[in-house]
Amino acid sequence: MRKFLISAEQILTVTCLMIYSGTPLIPLLTDGFTVKETDRTIFRFFYTFTYIVSFSLIALRWKKVTHVFSRDKFIWVLIGVCALSSFWSLDPDTTVRRVFALAATTIFGLYLASRYTLKEQLKLCAYMFGFSAVMCFLFVIFLPQYGLGNDVDGAGWRGIYPSKNVLGETFVLSAAIFFFQAMTNQENRWVSWLGYVTSGILIFFSKSTTSIVNFIIITAAIVIYYRILHLKYKVMIPILTFISTIAIAFYTWFISEADTILGSVGKDTTLTGRSEIWSAVLEMIAKKPLLGYGYGAFWIENNSESTIVQQTIQWNAPNSHNGFLDLWLELGLLGFSVFLIGFVINLLKAIYIIRCNQTSESLWLLVYFTVIILTNVAETTFLEQNSLPWILYVSAILSNKLSTRANL
Repeated sequence: MRKFLISAEQILTVTCLMIYSGTPLIPLLTDGFTVKETDRTIFRFFYTFTYIVSFSLIALRWKKVTHVFSRDKFIWVLIGVCALSSFWSLDPDTTVRRVFALAATTIFGLYLASRYTLKEQLKLCAYMFGFSAVMCFLFVIFLPQYGLGNDVDGAGWRGIYPSKNVLGETFVLSAAIFFFQAMTNQENRWVSWLGYVTSGILIFFSKSTTSIVNFIIITAAIVIYYRILHLKYKVMIPILTFISTIAIAFYTWFISEADTILGSVGKDTTLTGRSEIWSAVLEMIAKKPLLGYGYGAFWIENNSESTIVQQTIQWNAPNSHNGFLDLWLELGLLGFSVFLIGFVINLLKAIYIIRCNQTSESLWLLVYFTVIILTNVAETTFLEQNSLPWILYVSAILSNKLSTRANL
């Protein structure tokens, strides 16, 4: 009976992870994300299910959850700032609803960290991504009207996701998890390598340039972190200096030849219009730099402020295509500073612990922080309600804090 209950809980956890990442039911129920008038009701039904599961499972082990809850204060302070922003939000009702969803999403990350070890968390994520990858291939083969790109995506695959960019960024995270497992876990290593290669194939066929570049960088970063950070300082510093020099030289060359390189593959040097968005968003940030426009309130439909940006760039951008700009836009310098302080402190602690005693929790935290930075340079995935990236951010930090305390 106990084994049955454990298995049932794991199935529930994987199901919730898939809902947050992207379930194949959504494109089927929304006719390929085109039935806009019913989308919100369908999404709310699935997310409400995850909220009920999260609170129910947490209630069963509330004492341990309370202990884990106190491990990092910056996460909860940041959510507190989101809640306070309802007082100056452009749309207080929207902010309140989205803060509630963000808090519930954070609770699921808290549940993961309190219930499962990091190894177990990544294993459950691997199951979820493995199933998602299979469904993406099935959609492309048997339901190409959903699985293949639309007019915006061109020839790129989108699988069970709304766009090629979402498919690409999702499997960049998948590739990071599978590659990390292959490097740090001897058990069923071939499965991890298969998952990594499959993720790479999906990223390639998505034709998302940003995701392809991020895939390559994340792979290199994991190797560097795994092989170099535990070396002696007199060896580590020259190696890191050499790698940094090569990276800077390559970046300088890439920028100087951007017209030729991007033009040869049909891209422009404005990163598909992102530089224009960033300029317009920075102008809006300058109007309310300290407190911002309220969590989740700036990019809502029929908002006069976001309309100014969209008219400036001549297309209906759904966000800034930069997670850090959106964070500042919504929460101002106050919220951005809270995030940055917590991020830097956890990053430095992770590096210090790796230097002293290379734990998988600290190494994964460093890897995941790299994923967060790369992904949010050209897309917005950070501090979003009902999103897998935010759940894994919370669970990675809390898991690292628990491991650090256990090893002291």
